[in-house]
Amino acid sequence: MFGIIFGTLCLIGLVVVIARGRRGFRRFGHWHGHGHGHGYGWGPRAALNAMLERLDTAPGQEKVIVAAVEEFMDRARESGRKVRDTRQELASSVRGDHVDEGRLADVFGRHDAALGDVRSAAVDALRKIHEALDERQRKLLADLVESGGYFGWHRHGYAC
Repeated sequence: MFGIIFGTLCLIGLVVVIARGRRGFRRFGHWHGHGHGHGYGWGPRAALNAMLERLDTAPGQEKVIVAAVEEFMDRARESGRKVRDTRQELASSVRGDHVDEGRLADVFGRHDAALGDVRSAAVDALRKIHEALDERQRKLLADLVESGGYFGWHRHGYAC
């Protein structure tokens, strides 16, 4: 039983992190309203800019990729809201004299649905990104993902 609760809390945390990571993410190179083009710094937009630069993408490709990533983030954020909305029910199911397994099953079912939505959004985004890239860029992206250094962190000792 503890494992189920722990797993649920981890899932809630993952979706919250994904949802909150959206802050500061702006369309087509704007990072907190400063500068244009490939910005540098920290956060989701900086990581995306680094990846776009390493892939040497054309402006049209960048628009498709940024739109796909934004759509994914929006859908993940919505799923995060759905999971956060279940916290009170989860708390009340463990607050009583006994665990309300029926309520927990309902809560976990909604968590599973939210995670399914995030997975579906990820597949959609990856499909769109894959279609926008040429063969060389796809190979490079696959190599970057496989190495865990898709944003250059491996060069600075921050291997993923």
